Amino acid sequence: MISLRAMKAALRQQSIHFFVDPQWVIPSIIAPFIFTTVTLFLFRHSGGDLLLYAVLGGGVLGMWGNTIHSSSWSIGYDRMNGTLEAIMVTPAPLSSVVFGRCLWNSFLGLLNALAVFIVAQFAFGIDVAVRDPLGFAVALFATLLSLSVLGMVFGAFYVVTRASSAFFQMLEFPIYVLSGAVFPLMILPEWSRPFSYAIPATWGAEALKIASFTDYYSLGLGFYGTLGITALTTVIYLLLSFQLFSYLENKAKVNGSLVRY
Repeated sequence: MISLRAMKAALRQQSIHFFVDPQWVIPSIIAPFIFTTVTLFLFRHSGGDLLLYAVLGGGVLGMWGNTIHSSSWSIGYDRMNGTLEAIMVTPAPLSSVVFGRCLWNSFLGLLNALAVFIVAQFAFGIDVAVRDPLGFAVALFATLLSLSVLGMVFGAFYVVTRASSAFFQMLEFPIYVLSGAVFPLMILPEWSRPFSYAIPATWGAEALKIASFTDYYSLGLGFYGTLGITALTTVIYLLLSFQLFSYLENKAKVNGSLVRY
């Protein structure tokens, strides 16, 4: 189960690390912002929903990039600095610590998304007004939680691997593409769609598009349908992450090689 006290402490610690170590600004804020800006330059004359797709995609990219970055590098740094062993023997479950870190980095991605909206509005003259502001805010929060939980699932494997940076590089953009945040799911190959449907962020992104675009089809499920599937898949992945953390923590303790770097 989640320890709220440990999650709050991990969130606070991650925020302190962000402010005292300037290198985190590059992957957390600057990189997603640059990717979105380049996309807006490429499609600045297209107009219509395509530009808003780019803005929404930049927001999801920021949240997911920060989440997967935190779940991989934070454990890698704990192992490298010799603090992972101390965290593992505390009464609080490691999953709570990772969840708190993922929430902070997803929150940074949310700030990045807001910055992208502001720049798109004033620098590129793109009308980023959404059709349903309240629904958009709810869908954005649900997407943030779904990405945090997905980061926890991958974070469980980082406990037993020293190649967290390699996993981070491999997982960032495939999830970004498969979620349909910036590319419509219908233009992806048919064989990839089952993978897309299994990702909670896919349904969160669909809910965001329904709240943003007029007469958006969204696989025929509607706003509440996609939001409900987002919540359901988020809970499933959360329970899965608990099981993975419990199993892999015990496996790492038995092997006795947890802090070997």
